[in-house]
Amino acid sequence: MNWITEYENHLKTAQKSPNTISSFVSDVHEFVEWFAITYGKKFDCQVLEQDAREFRGFLLNILRRKPATINRKMAALKSFNQFLVEKGLSKDIPIAGLLLADPSDREIKTLERTEQNKLKRAIYAKGNKRDIAIYELLYNIGVRVSELVSLSLEDVHLTERNGNINYSYVIIRQGKGSKYRECPLNAQARSALDEYLKIRVSSSDNIFIGQRGPLGREAVDKILKKYCADAGIDRISSHVIRHTFCTRLIQEGVPLPTVSRLAGHSSVETTTRFYVHTPRADKIAAVEKLL
Repeated sequence: MNWITEYENHLKTAQKSPNTISSFVSDVHEFVEWFAITYGKKFDCQVLEQDAREFRGFLLNILRRKPATINRKMAALKSFNQFLVEKGLSKDIPIAGLLLADPSDREIKTLERTEQNKLKRAIYAKGNKRDIAIYELLYNIGVRVSELVSLSLEDVHLTERNGNINYSYVIIRQGKGSKYRECPLNAQARSALDEYLKIRVSSSDNIFIGQRGPLGREAVDKILKKYCADAGIDRISSHVIRHTFCTRLIQEGVPLPTVSRLAGHSSVETTTRFYVHTPRADKIAAVEKLL
């Protein structure tokens, strides 16, 4: 029996997001391949604490993966082992204790104000209404790129102006963890989306369309990188704009629970872990005072 395929089906039954399933299954495949090379035999469906420690060391010291990447792979291994435990094939081991330092200690990449202005100007200068709408939604509501490309026409509710009862928003039906949420649109996002929908021609329900059909995640990041080159700034992914959105809200004094809900985080702790931190410059200044 192919236990990885069975594990993948298990994740689907548990209604994990497509991104989580893809990442976890890929991570498990990497572990199984490492196991075969390291021990000279096929994986025997038992994960020992020694295996987890050695695999972590391989990722850290040989492949030199970042802490966040290693932690995700260890989380995938823990999930896979728990699946094997439930099948009576393996024993529970303390994989959680093998996680590296909290990845939130790293600097979150965001766009500086000058970079934001340069990128926005480059996008607007081309006049592509679809790309303008993509940017404004990413920048003003902080959706994940997977959520953006999954938006359909029925997910959009536009009004002429925003009020407490009647306001513009988009519905995220399959957020991370299969969470449903409504994302309010400010004037810029509403206007950009409205202008794009007026000229959009397609029989597809998906909002964002390319020459070959609905846009995917990779296509959106490719579009952004093209505009970054035009703007003369470092190439970024859509997730950097999401980080910028959350960081801007916190800098404006928006309460953390509100930021958490807008971002679709699983908890306020997630928001705190990623966005409430001491900048590297402040750390450097602190130790310089000791001289």
